Amino acid sequence: MFDQIEELKKKKARLQQDISSLKVSADTLLTKAETKHAIKYVTEANSLRRIVTEKAEEVKTVELQLDELLLQLRNN
Repeated sequence: MFDQIEELKKKKARLQQDISSLKVSADTLLTKAETKHAIKYVTEANSLRRIVTEKAEEVKTVELQLDELLLQLRNN
């Protein structure tokens, strides 16, 4: 059970790092869109933001799984 908890913690950290990187990339693309007046960068940024939303949902799922395991551990 401890291994599962550690794996979930690592997965959560990786997802949060991915989210952070994707947000920075999206912001960079939006800045580029503003300076170059190119809609393609807005489209790419929106795509990255959709991925951020998906990964945020995955983080919530991992947190629920982690909470479940921690609760089981406390009850044992």
